[in-house]
Amino acid sequence: MDQKTLIGFILIGAILLFWPTYLEMISPEGAPTTSKELIEKQKQEARTVDVQDVNKGAVLLPSEEGFGSEKIFKIETSLFSTEITNKNGGSFSSFFVKKHLKKDESSLNLIDGENLDNLLVSYINQSGEEKFLSGFWSLGEGFPTGETLVLNEKNPEITLSYFLLIGGSRVQKDITLSYDSYKIIINTNLRNIRGGVLDGNYRLDWVGGLPITEPSQDPMFLEGLVGQGGDIESYRVGSSGIFGGSNEDIERDSKQYTGSADFVGYRTKYFSLFFVPQKTDFVEISKYSSGGRVAVDITAVQDINFEKTILFFGPLEYGEISDLGVGIEEKILGWQWLSSVSWLVYSVMIFLYGLIPNYGVVVILFAVLIKLVTYPLMAKQLRSSKKMQEINPLLNSIKTKYKNNPTLQQQKIAALFQENKINPLAGCLPMLIQMPILMSVFMVFRNTIEFRGESFVFWISDLSAADTLFELGGIPVNVLPFLMSASMYYTMQLSAPSASGGDPAQEATQQMMKYMFPGMMFFLFYGFPSGLNLYYLCFNLMQIVQQKIINKEA
Repeated sequence: MDQKTLIGFILIGAILLFWPTYLEMISPEGAPTTSKELIEKQKQEARTVDVQDVNKGAVLLPSEEGFGSEKIFKIETSLFSTEITNKNGGSFSSFFVKKHLKKDESSLNLIDGENLDNLLVSYINQSGEEKFLSGFWSLGEGFPTGETLVLNEKNPEITLSYFLLIGGSRVQKDITLSYDSYKIIINTNLRNIRGGVLDGNYRLDWVGGLPITEPSQDPMFLEGLVGQGGDIESYRVGSSGIFGGSNEDIERDSKQYTGSADFVGYRTKYFSLFFVPQKTDFVEISKYSSGGRVAVDITAVQDINFEKTILFFGPLEYGEISDLGVGIEEKILGWQWLSSVSWLVYSVMIFLYGLIPNYGVVVILFAVLIKLVTYPLMAKQLRSSKKMQEINPLLNSIKTKYKNNPTLQQQKIAALFQENKINPLAGCLPMLIQMPILMSVFMVFRNTIEFRGESFVFWISDLSAADTLFELGGIPVNVLPFLMSASMYYTMQLSAPSASGGDPAQEATQQMMKYMFPGMMFFLFYGFPSGLNLYYLCFNLMQIVQQKIINKEA
């Protein structure tokens, strides 16, 4: 890799380090309704909650005469297993994803003590008081609590219906789950209390965000996302500072968006939760420190006449979120303006995995493929650099001889380029053409959940994490960054062995660059996923092969 290419690479890495982007997706589906007989029976059993008992911020607790007891409904699908409680009218008390495990291969639960209060419904009454419909709602007969319902192709979905009576008016929340999707349909019916709801709006809240699932979670991956009119805006909720910072130092903060929103939600590196309402008047993301992590509250204020909301809750899998149709997939693979190139990179990666089901081998093949596709451009760039090295002594001589006459100096340099058929821009243009591909590869390989937990060979046990061989005094020793930076140093040795043209100052600068740039890349990439470091190692090795071929042609 020559100096110009390396400089470009460093800039790419720096830019990508400070401005990442990622998102998710969601798409509505209809929810089945319960039978009239069941609804009527459940209506008779529904509790009556006096409006005065639902004070602002109050939690309705069970009592002997009051609101009954907790009922938990267990559901098993091909993608997850969950427990839903009648507290808050249907909150998740556990949510275990099946395809993605912890590092110790135990089950991964996306619900913990911080986010147990989820799918909470509230509204503002005519007196301006916020009424939280918490406590235990009614769940009618026909739902066998305490048992596990298995959803499959023969039994593809279920709708849980919860009820409250407020001042004689009925409130209902339906939650529909499917056997083959992370999309959950939430229907909240508050139209019967229209006269008591200010502006005809209600709030749907998710309190506490998501737990951190990765041993070394980069705070830059913790962000709230809001889509409005096709535009996606991110709200950083992780700790301050690119390389760390304490979550305990974060003060409660919020960002609000008025008007209709396509979606609102929160993501970690590999998991997400998103509300996709039919219509909103207001959405909000709030962050604060709690329990040693950043907690996040998500709020969507919706019109009671458009009560349907899709909840996407689960992993950031491209295929799953792209089906939602609100554009989140454009963010998950990188910058939106690079979404087409990133999608192509991702599609080729998935295609190669279909042929060879090992992502480590896929990374190597991808590096080889990229170098083969870009070989004509790189060859042109390398040949141009080679010619520049050859005329460099003459170029330095002209600069020295005509240093007091800039106009004549430029004329002589232009004549020298023309005589040797050299285009000074020829070395830069191939790099600019390749830039979108290199940037997309960086983002896709760093962000994709497909690498999570995927082993390759020997000590490389997880392509989504650093390839730590052992720890020395508590400091992880990662092997691939050493090999990657060493290969980069060697490419620089090959690319410009005599570019100084005898100029001691220029030769000293070149020697410094040969050490500085590999060193910078080493520290920049040291904690990056092993899949990304493996790719750049293979990329550099292919570059060495190309450079030797070009050198032999000379």
